[in-house]
Amino acid sequence: MALALLAPGPAVAAGGSPDAGARPAQATQAARTAQTAHTAGAARETGGQHSPAGQQQGPGWTREAGQVVWCQGGQGDSRVVLDLYQNSVFGAHVSLSAEVAGVEYGGGGPVAGPLFDDGTISAPVAVEELGEGPSPAPQEAVISGSYAEAGPRQRVREVVEEPFGTVVSKGWRTPLTAEAAVEVLGQEFILDCTDAFAFDLRVRRGGTAGE
Repeated sequence: MALALLAPGPAVAAGGSPDAGARPAQATQAARTAQTAHTAGAARETGGQHSPAGQQQGPGWTREAGQVVWCQGGQGDSRVVLDLYQNSVFGAHVSLSAEVAGVEYGGGGPVAGPLFDDGTISAPVAVEELGEGPSPAPQEAVISGSYAEAGPRQRVREVVEEPFGTVVSKGWRTPLTAEAAVEVLGQEFILDCTDAFAFDLRVRRGGTAGE
């Protein structure tokens, strides 16, 4: 999904899919991968268009709304990077990476239930040690935080070429302020969320750039 204006999304590109219009250059890789697989499968089944039930907005169009937040922070020699993405069609996704005491950890994927809910951010995620050889059992990290609108919405439009065809996204992008904390591996990290916005888009997959 592209966010040109909305970058990893659309015109500010904004978030139709994790890649089509809903986020900045640091778009969540996990969300992008999940969405690309989802839309590619749907495109094969429907001849190039994906119109989830209940989301249709005209011939071939779907409405997709959600939030994107990217945060990072650390203390001492430890560091955490957090990428959060929620889309009304594709669900919620989390990506978390951490380096603690010289050891790298990572985890993420789809989240059951709302990640962003009426100003509150909340989700558990399992993380495991990265590297070669057997790893210890995954440990749970707990994500918490808050978000709020931080300015007027912007009109956006973006056209992105994906493996399954052209994705056209148009609608609105609203800047957010966000705060997030992560409890992981016995430590709590207060993060700085530098990229945060909400999106409300109409998205067409398999259309043409002029639509």
